[in-house]
Amino acid sequence: MLMDKEKIKAELVDKSNNILAKYAEKDIVESVSVMNMSAKTVFLGSLRIYNEDVVSDIKKDLKKELNSYGDLTIRDEKVIPCCAPRYVHISFNISIEN
Repeated sequence: MLMDKEKIKAELVDKSNNILAKYAEKDIVESVSVMNMSAKTVFLGSLRIYNEDVVSDIKKDLKKELNSYGDLTIRDEKVIPCCAPRYVHISFNISIEN
C-alpha cells in the first residue's frame, strides 16, 4: 500500500487544529514535519497550550484522534519564556511502517 504523506500531513494539521479550537486555544498548527527512513515514516507535530487546565483533555483527544495512523507517542513540557505567556508544549510523533 502506497502512503499518501501529504494527505496524512493535512489530516494531522486539521485534527490538531480542531482539538485546539474545541478548547478555545488561540494557537494553531501550521504544519507537521515528516522524516523519511528506510523502514518507516515519522510524522512530527507540536501544539502550544496556554490553559494548563485542559492539557490532559487535549492529550486524550490527540490520542483518540491520531492513534489509528500508527505508533503514537505524545509528550508534554511546561515552557516559561522570559517575555511571553507561559504555555505547555505538547509534541506528538507517529511512526508508520513503510
